[in-house]
Amino acid sequence: MNKTNLVILLLLVLIVALGSVIFIQNNPVTEHIPIDVQPTLPAEPIKKPIIHYPVPGPTTQPAELPAKPVEEKAPPVDTQATENLPEPQINDENFQKALINSFDSQRPNKLLQMENFIQKFVVTIDNLPSKRLPRAHLPIKAPGGKFLVVGTTEAPQISSKNYQRYNKYVTLMELINPDSAVKFYTYFYPLFQTAYEQLGYKNAYFNDRLVYVINHLLATPNPPDPIQLAQPAVLFTYADPNLENLSSGQKILLRLGQEQRVKVYNVLEIYRDKLISLQP
Repeated sequence: MNKTNLVILLLLVLIVALGSVIFIQNNPVTEHIPIDVQPTLPAEPIKKPIIHYPVPGPTTQPAELPAKPVEEKAPPVDTQATENLPEPQINDENFQKALINSFDSQRPNKLLQMENFIQKFVVTIDNLPSKRLPRAHLPIKAPGGKFLVVGTTEAPQISSKNYQRYNKYVTLMELINPDSAVKFYTYFYPLFQTAYEQLGYKNAYFNDRLVYVINHLLATPNPPDPIQLAQPAVLFTYADPNLENLSSGQKILLRLGQEQRVKVYNVLEIYRDKLISLQP
């Protein structure tokens, strides 16, 4: 390269360098922040339950409950207190008043565990189709007396006198006005649903579970009296393995005797039909 060409090359380099300085001064460079080509996806929405049998929302007035004799009449429900329903354990007093008013001629507190009744009812309903029932959480008081057995050591049977232990429970069940009971249940339903969610069923619907359990109980066999038993150890079992393999709820129905069992079936069918036809 001759001297002339070298001089020209140096001049071009100086011109480019000077132009770059002027451009940078007039256009300051900002820090480049890389863009994430994979933006963070939103959190997965909570899956809502598929509700098969919806319950209407609570009304502004409590359900109309059947009138009772003066000596049996319980205090009226506090409308203002129940208009905005608090947590189940806070609303026990109002709930108990409404529950007592749901019965025509008997005070249920003689047979029912009134304290925390909602939670106990929900726990019991949820566990009736299982093999074991948490008796510490039953919403009803245990029947008096002992489980009575007749027959021989080789062929024991349930005594017909044993059925009498459950008469008062079946009678109380028949005393409830179904229409009033459903109104009562509908009004307080948010409390039942909250209690159900507290068991861990965050995305489940209690009324669907209740209908399922009623259908499960209605599927209980209805064998004639007396039912044959066996005693392989200390406790009695049902001699028929098909009966022995039933759930805890179905075995309770077996203890009632055939006549009372049919009465319970009839009541359960009434409530099942009403619960699946509620209009939201």
